[in-house]
Parts: sequence; structure tokens; C-alpha cells
Amino acid sequence: MKRSVLLALSIPFAFSAPASADDMKQEVSKIASAYMDCFSKQDPACIAALFTKDGFIINPAGKHEIAVYYGGAFKAGMNKLEATVDEVWQIDNDTPGAMGKFRVTGKNDKGEPMDSAGTWTAAYVKEDGKWKPRMLTAAPTPPKKD
Repeated sequence: MKRSVLLALSIPFAFSAPASADDMKQEVSKIASAYMDCFSKQDPACIAALFTKDGFIINPAGKHEIAVYYGGAFKAGMNKLEATVDEVWQIDNDTPGAMGKFRVTGKNDKGEPMDSAGTWTAAYVKEDGKWKPRMLTAAPTPPKKD
């Protein structure tokens, strides 16, 4: 009897347990790969589709809508993104977080090279049965001191 009560009590928790760190790292890595593919296509709508409906990016200039931000970045000449997924952790049972490094390159309208690198972080939620970033932050690497 005790065993069946314990089993019955544990069943709801089995279905609400967070994904393992390895599983989440694989999911976040898939999202990062798709993100880089969309970036190489210079497709802001493709990038925005990877995010939740209310997703956004924060960088030193403030908070931005995904499609608007990347439309401006592509227009400015950014055309290549390299990103790594270095860490994944649980913020809470329903919200994984992740961080990694990024490097964005391209050429401005004068043909001069543009290069920006730094660290990104993101918080993920499930929307329509898929993990999606809701918030992405991008912090540039500070200039080296002489």
C-alpha cells in the first residue's frame, strides 16, 4: 500500500521534471545552429521565428524587437555570425538559461570591415511545444587595455 501511494504521488512530478542539462544543451545548440543559418541567409523573419512571439534582444544600446534589430544589422553590412554554446543551466523548472560567445562580421557601405565579438546569454521557454529564446542579451567584449 505504501509503495502504491508513493508511486501515485511521484507520477505528476515525473512529467514536470526539467530536461537534463545534456538534453537542453543539445536543444540550445540546435537553436544556435538554426540562428546562424538564418543569419547567413540575412533573413530577419527567419531569426524572429526562432524566438517566442514576444521575444527580444538586449545589448548596450537597449531593448530591440528581433526582426527590426536584425533587419538593421543586415542593412548595415553584417553578414556572418559565429556562435558557441558554452553553458546551459536551469533558471527554474520551466526556464533554462544558456550562454556562449559570438562574433559578427561584415563590411559597411564603404567596404570597410566590421567586427563585433562578445558574450551572449538567453532565457528559454516552451512555446507551441518547442524551446524558444524569449530574451537574448549580447554584451561586446571590452577593448583591450594597453
